[in-house]
Formats: sequence, C-alpha cells, structure tokens
Amino acid sequence: MDLRFSQEQLMLQDVVARFVQQKAPETEVPRWFQSGETFRPELFRQAAETGWIGMCASESLGGGGSATMDAGIVFEQLGRSPVPGPLFTTAILAPRLIEELASNEQQERFIPATCRGEIVWAVGFSDAPRRFAESDVSLAAAEVGSKVVLRGKKPFVHDASSADRLLCAAKSAQGTIFLAVDLHLPGVRIVPKEGFLSSLYDVEFDNVEVGEDDVISRSPSCWDDAETALEVTLPILSAYKAGACQRVFEMTVDYTSERVVFGQPIGRFQRVQDHVVELTNHMDAARWLTYEALWRVDSNREYRAAVHEAKAVASDAYYQVCNYANMVFAGPGTSLDHPLVPHTVTSRTLYQFLGDPNYHKEKMMDALFPLPSGS
Repeated sequence: MDLRFSQEQLMLQDVVARFVQQKAPETEVPRWFQSGETFRPELFRQAAETGWIGMCASESLGGGGSATMDAGIVFEQLGRSPVPGPLFTTAILAPRLIEELASNEQQERFIPATCRGEIVWAVGFSDAPRRFAESDVSLAAAEVGSKVVLRGKKPFVHDASSADRLLCAAKSAQGTIFLAVDLHLPGVRIVPKEGFLSSLYDVEFDNVEVGEDDVISRSPSCWDDAETALEVTLPILSAYKAGACQRVFEMTVDYTSERVVFGQPIGRFQRVQDHVVELTNHMDAARWLTYEALWRVDSNREYRAAVHEAKAVASDAYYQVCNYANMVFAGPGTSLDHPLVPHTVTSRTLYQFLGDPNYHKEKMMDALFPLPSGS
C-alpha cells in the first residue's frame, strides 16, 4: 500500500489549503457558528467554479471523474477550518446516490446542475436519532394518482435551511422509496434544532405532493443500493474529520508551548503531555484508516470493512481529539471566538451523521464475517 501523493495531488492539496485560508479563515469561522449562518453562498459558488462540486461524478454528466483519493485530499483540507455547510452532501453524497439510484433522465436532469452549483442538496435516510437502518424509516409516502404525498417528518437533517432539495427515504405501502423533494413545495416546513449541535433541522411534511419525476427509486433493493453508494463516500467524510483532527492537534501543541504557568510552558507538565499523547493516538488512527480506505476504493480492492472501520474510528477520533484539546486549553478553549469551538461543535454534529460508530462497527463485522445464507 503506497499512500504517497503524486505531484498533482500535492498541488491539489496546496490549492485547497490556500482556498481555506483565504475563504474560511479560523478568525471568521467561529463567527459563522455564533450567528448560525454556516452556509456561505459565495464560498459554495467558488467551490463549484473550482470543480469540487461533483468532482467524483461521471464526466459525461458534467462531473470531474476524480479519484476518491483526490476527493479525500480536498475534504481533508476543508476539515481543517472546519468549513461548514452542505459541501459534502452536495459535492459527493447526492451525486453518488443519484448515479446509483436514479434513471438516466433524472441523472441528466440533476447531476450537471448540481456540478454547476445550481442545486444544493440535503440528505435524509433513517429517521431514528441514533440507529441507521431501513426499518427506522418512518416518513409516510402515499401513492395518490401520479403523485406521492408525504406526511410526517425527517429529523436531524443537516443544512436543510440552505438546501434546494432533499434526497430522502420514505415508506410507502409497497416499501421503501427514495425521492428528490423540492424543499420549496407547499406544506414543507423546516424547523431548526435547538442546542449545542450546528445546522440540524427537522423537515416536516404536511401533505406535500411530490411529482413522479422526483421519485428516484421504487426498487425493492433501493435501500441496499443506497448503502452501496454510501460506502464509497464514507472515507471522504472521514478525511474531513481526519483533517480536522490534524488542525486541532497543531493548535493544541502550539498552545502547550505558548501558555506559561509557574514559570514554564504547560507542555512540560506530565498531565498535559498525557492529553496530547491521547489526542495524537486518535488523530493517527483516523488518518491511516481513512487513507487505507481511500486507497482500497481506488485500487478496486475489497473495501467494505475498511470504509466502515474508517468511519467509526474517524467519528470517535474527532470527538475525542476535541475532548483532549479542551482539557489542555481549559477556559480559553470555551470562548465562542476561539477556533477550537467550531471543531468541538462539528465533532458532535457529525458524530452520528450517516450512522454512529456502533453502526459502522457492526457493518464492518458483517463484511469481515458474513453470516451464512439464510441465517
């Protein structure tokens, strides 16, 4: 396994790093979180112009046809700020799901416009607060003539207020279906979640009529097909978290040299060193498992166990890295203007996005030790 970057990949890494420094500097991002305005339309437009929106989508559909590793490099740098908003759902997840689930006509309708930055996507799968299974889809879909009528809600939808469409699962009399719902339709209500987490919403549907053209899949296997599509995007989301861990590590180590107590830098104290070691272990686990998963996807090796392991470890690592960093920073790290605060909030917000660590550990074990047929 050779994880060294090519010259082109190193150039890509440098371009994204400079983009993040200029467009999402650490001095500004905390203010975005404080105001609740985490979607930055201008930043999103510039990302689309640069070619990062839909970068892994097929070139025939207006995408970049990029390798998964290249997308991982981009999102690792975006995670360092951390750049908020629906970049992952729009740039990576929605195009991949549409290519897997939708008809050719729907792909032509949605994916090129997405790659141009004209459609912003949110995604809603399972409706349980922690679990992530088809049995937890509860949004009701009734077939009425040529339309599907939605009643109920999709909870915990990331960045719903900034999205144009919601790619979601619902339950009809025939089973699970996937739809691309226009969030501007009558009867749609987007309700923000209150609390520590960021940019989470309930999307409520009061007899919302969705046209047949927006029904993405009624296949009996559509949930399994969606999970197949999801798997190749997981290491890209994990790369975002790995980049975030790296930046939290850097700012924490810098602080241990700058902060002086009792006449010496706090980095000399055993307990502070213990926190930094724990932080480093989590960061390294996230990085190496993520890049192994990216490499496996691109090299056409068996990757199912690796992508679920990477997602489980990266989610836990980002959470724990922020914990240990806060132990080092103590009071200053809780100031709303401090760059650690957006990371702490994001690590909690993304912890169970697309499945929490327990779910992905179970999926990893299913891949490593599949049950005999019929069990």
